[in-house]
Amino acid sequence: MTGIGVIGTGYWGKNHVRTYSELANEGTIDDVKICDINEKRARELGNAFNIDHLTDYKKLIHDPKIDAVSIVTPSLTHYQLAKEFMEAGKDVLVEKPMTMDSGEAEKLVQISRDTGQILMVGHIFRHHPAVKELKHRIEIGEFGTIRLISSNRLSFGAPRKDMGVVYALGIHEVDMFCYLMDREYPDSILATVGYSMQPDIEDTAMITMDFAGTKGYAFESWLMPAYGKQRDLVVVGSEKTAKIDYLKPQELQILDIRIAEEDFDGNTSFLVENEGSYIVPIPYAEPLKEELRHFIHCVENRTIPISDGTIGLRAVRMAEATLESARNWSAVMF
Repeated sequence: MTGIGVIGTGYWGKNHVRTYSELANEGTIDDVKICDINEKRARELGNAFNIDHLTDYKKLIHDPKIDAVSIVTPSLTHYQLAKEFMEAGKDVLVEKPMTMDSGEAEKLVQISRDTGQILMVGHIFRHHPAVKELKHRIEIGEFGTIRLISSNRLSFGAPRKDMGVVYALGIHEVDMFCYLMDREYPDSILATVGYSMQPDIEDTAMITMDFAGTKGYAFESWLMPAYGKQRDLVVVGSEKTAKIDYLKPQELQILDIRIAEEDFDGNTSFLVENEGSYIVPIPYAEPLKEELRHFIHCVENRTIPISDGTIGLRAVRMAEATLESARNWSAVMF
């Protein structure tokens, strides 16, 4: 089996530690070790889960019991850490955004190819049970032609200082819209952003993606107290519509509703056919646990992750394009 190291034990790193600890208790992996430059935090978390803790990540690089690592550190450190571990023969899961610069992301993809090490990026919503069910139903044609995708990722809280909503939130949407449309990139991205708290850190973004006429709209904001924490996705097809509340991974709402066309003596008219809605129950599975299981499977079987380095690179390129579009008030073409 596999030994895993977790580098970074902050807000999201703690969740990696908890989940790997559960997987170790289940016998899915052999060992877990954690590393953080904050010795107090690492020690407290290590004691809580009975896991060895370190403050020097290089010890994990040279540890023969560690086969792979989760890098859950500030994004600006992702490139150097992922580079060192892959070059040392360790497989890597790096949290999103993969890097803050597409040039660095390209280098990591090339290092993965050169070394043969697995590089996976933490695009967690590809592992969301309701999303997986929706993806399957789109692929078998249940929704017909996809006409519209929209997503809201809203909350009210203190803005981050290291990145704005495009890299922190919108990167989920640019990846998810391409995933559902089975496209590497959209035809174009058009975006506007707002800076109300800090001059260089956007706290609101409106992103429009075009897929040969099918539009994807994403609204990202940290300044929206009216709805609480909102994380939703709507996919409108010619035959049916789906809604996902990302906070409810065990539910997929299907709206059996469509707009039909009728032709009377050469004149086209439209009417709504509404046969109601229903919830598709999905067995509960924690998206992060599904993601880490997938990573372990890829490490043990040498298979390509569903969100490999190339997927992470594309997401970074689209995030860059989003900010470029906002700066120039024009669409960026792909």
